[in-house]
Amino acid sequence: MISYEAVLRQINLVPAGTTGDNRAITWLTDAKVVGIARNSRGHLELFLAGEELRPRTGVVKSAMHYHSWYRDSLPPLNANRICLPALGHFDQVGAFIAAELLREKADENLERAFAVTEPLIEIAIKRLEISENAILGLVGELLLLDALCCSAADPQVGSVVQAWDGWRRSTRDFTWEGTGVEIKATTRATSSHAIHSVHQIEPTPACDEAPGESRLLLVSIGLKQTDFNVSAISIPSLVESIKSRLVTSGANGLVVDFLKRVSMYGSESGIGYDHVTMANEAPFTTLFNVTFVRSYDMADQAIEVLRRDDLAAYQHVDAQSLTFRIELPATISINNPIAGARRVAKDILGLGS
Repeated sequence: MISYEAVLRQINLVPAGTTGDNRAITWLTDAKVVGIARNSRGHLELFLAGEELRPRTGVVKSAMHYHSWYRDSLPPLNANRICLPALGHFDQVGAFIAAELLREKADENLERAFAVTEPLIEIAIKRLEISENAILGLVGELLLLDALCCSAADPQVGSVVQAWDGWRRSTRDFTWEGTGVEIKATTRATSSHAIHSVHQIEPTPACDEAPGESRLLLVSIGLKQTDFNVSAISIPSLVESIKSRLVTSGANGLVVDFLKRVSMYGSESGIGYDHVTMANEAPFTTLFNVTFVRSYDMADQAIEVLRRDDLAAYQHVDAQSLTFRIELPATISINNPIAGARRVAKDILGLGS
């Protein structure tokens, strides 16, 4: 039986497809039931040759596609393809899934092996999706922090970096002189974001212990994964830019603390980016183009979302436990949202446009 280590070694040798939908499948055994390939963007795919499989879970169902794959000088291949989440290669997870399928004798009875392995496949894909969301979140937060550092005067840069709280569990991603900033990143074409409790879309009220927030801005950042491009950004490039700005502004004493905070972002999701040792590692080297940056003033009543007052009548509902998705239009009013990273950063810092 082929081992996890042997599968991983084979995966490491699989080349990316040349263009479009072209790809070369490497079969892991002579039975040619479980295969591995990379698409033209380098993302790992698992091929399970045979009859169409029927996943029981929604997570696996959405990741699996059944198709007839055409081959030069060979009959079409009927196979189920499992597409792993898009960011990075995630080779170890792919190797784990393939090794488990083979351990359950997929070569002899693919349907049975898949049924037994599906719960593990579901857990693995969910884990990848959590990591993917954490990576997108880190890119979005670093993008805005970089824009803030570029807009701030030299004496302010150190304070700006220290005002970033998104690296840990906190009520707000960034706070500056009474302005709370909630940062949301998406690969969708619109400002569509998951909201975890109403505190993410309403200013924190004042109390005896804290002054509260005078306003809350939800900064929506659109990202699109891209191939090499001189204007593209990545986690390492953004970290390096902020680090350089700290040095040139005279706040070089904060560099070590900043890098430590970056490394702690998403640690609960298993990403943990260490700039010194991981700047050349996937998935952190993934390149993105920025499709939009929009700052929504959430006090605008024209933004029709759930608010605390809407839930007040439901005394048996914990408002902080609610999770829902908001779909914000590109335009609410003439000044809402503010668009563009530079303009958004200047507005947060109270510098005008």
